[in-house]
Amino acid sequence: MRILLVDIGNTNLKWAWLQDGEMSALERAGYQANGITAQAYCCWSHAEKPEKVVVANVAGQSVEDELLQWVTNEWHIDMEVVAASAQQLGVKNAYACPEQLGVDRWLALIAAYKSNTAPVCVVDCGTAITIDALTADGQHQGGLILPGLAMMRQVMLERTQIPRIGKSENIELLAGDTAGAIAAGSLHAAAALVERVAQQMGASPTIVLTGSDAFRLKAVMKLEAEVDPELVMHGLAMVAQS
Repeated sequence: MRILLVDIGNTNLKWAWLQDGEMSALERAGYQANGITAQAYCCWSHAEKPEKVVVANVAGQSVEDELLQWVTNEWHIDMEVVAASAQQLGVKNAYACPEQLGVDRWLALIAAYKSNTAPVCVVDCGTAITIDALTADGQHQGGLILPGLAMMRQVMLERTQIPRIGKSENIELLAGDTAGAIAAGSLHAAAALVERVAQQMGASPTIVLTGSDAFRLKAVMKLEAEVDPELVMHGLAMVAQS
């Protein structure tokens, strides 16, 4: 079976092809809320028709509806939309209302659980940063959500009189200029919170980072961490085949 896996994020459309259990390399493109049809046509109109399209969506119902219409009109097949549930593939959701857990977080937990035998701290560093704790037996212990690195810096500049000076890639804890101080503040704040959650979990959990800023966060962490840029997509592939 040939399956198109689609991860609709807040700013990027990511996809991969799954065939006979093998997943292609992850591809991505930016999109606008009212322009996903054009992006879909550009990316997939000349591709071989899949038997199934499986979607994870955190961008809202209107984006999902627009993509569904394109899939229906172009390929005349159904589109399966994944959502978090109380329990799936060995992972047990900590939320009282399971469907309220973001599907990206849920899929990352599923993928991390299948790849580890120890407790796992799963961190997705994208538009927002999410941190989730998972026991060795698959019990989700809950999590945290905070603004992503770019959002932290943007809010700081918008809500203060700090001048808009150039960006900085500073990763040192203490900076010698304003741009560096803002960059270091957001980066080290996120790293410290991840490490605090890991400490709270005890038993030396495996820390798994994913998302566009994963490597930047890893660079300043005091604890060992591994990076899996395709963690959510791996989870989506597991659900699609289950």
